[in-house]
Amino acid sequence: MTVSDLVRAGAGLDERALGGSAELARYEVIDGQSRRTEVLQVDLARIRAGDVAADLPLRPFDTLVIKEISEWSEQEFVRLEGEVRFPGRYPIARGETLRSVVARAGGLTRLAFPSGSVFTREFLKERERKQMKVLADRLRQDLGTLALQSAQSSGPGAGGASDTLAIGQSLLADLENAEPVGRLVIDLDRVLAAEPGSTSDLILRNGDLLRVPKLAQEVTVIGEVQNPTSHLYDPALTRDDYLGLSGGSNQKADDKRIYVVRANGSVETGSGSRWFRQEGGMLPGDTIVVPLDAERMRPLPMWTAITTILYNLAISVAAVNSF
Repeated sequence: MTVSDLVRAGAGLDERALGGSAELARYEVIDGQSRRTEVLQVDLARIRAGDVAADLPLRPFDTLVIKEISEWSEQEFVRLEGEVRFPGRYPIARGETLRSVVARAGGLTRLAFPSGSVFTREFLKERERKQMKVLADRLRQDLGTLALQSAQSSGPGAGGASDTLAIGQSLLADLENAEPVGRLVIDLDRVLAAEPGSTSDLILRNGDLLRVPKLAQEVTVIGEVQNPTSHLYDPALTRDDYLGLSGGSNQKADDKRIYVVRANGSVETGSGSRWFRQEGGMLPGDTIVVPLDAERMRPLPMWTAITTILYNLAISVAAVNSF
């Protein structure tokens, strides 16, 4: 049996194979005392051309190593949706950037809202899924401890513990049912204006997805308010004005930790409406989040973090589903 016989037994070389050369590793035992390994260079090109002299005969336990073409990878694709001139699935070259692919797609349409673009990445989605599972497991343990303490207590604080337990179980259900999005916050205008090779440009990965929405005309209010809803954008209105249009915060709200999620997914916090006016005010596509005041309840670790994750996931999901 020769090298060519072995290659045929393996159904031949595939497209990734470096067809010019290979290595044949073999060993022999010397006088039953020691083992010696030898590596022979194999000229695959000559063998494939029919050169019998290059087609080495094999020995038992030989190993033929056929190398892979340098920097070989399966063809990768990304998808562009929404307000690009030619939406669709695009093959990408190794190291290609978002600016390059958007240019290949003809750029953005005149109705595009770059600030509200949603860019998602598969590995970020999986990382979010793992983090959410860890948080859910820890919250489940904390609720179990709280339930045990509540069962053992018959004092005046037992009712508050029961209320906290009910709210915690509701948060746990929301966390377990939430689907990760894998959103990466980007400034699309800055990306598209970047010079080739600039750090502002984004190197793409297989499975990346960019959604560019139409121009936004609304500001949304969610969380602990009387009427979570969206309002037509008015540049004269402040953050507190939009909160007032939603009926104001309810008794469970944490008025000191209200924050704004910009259309691109970035988060801005401040101590009041005046701060937001100084920092540029409300903008189309913004979402005002009024979080739950966990300090009014019997405290459990991570509640603030979990509620923040759930609110931000809801905003990302809404942005994705708006297309």
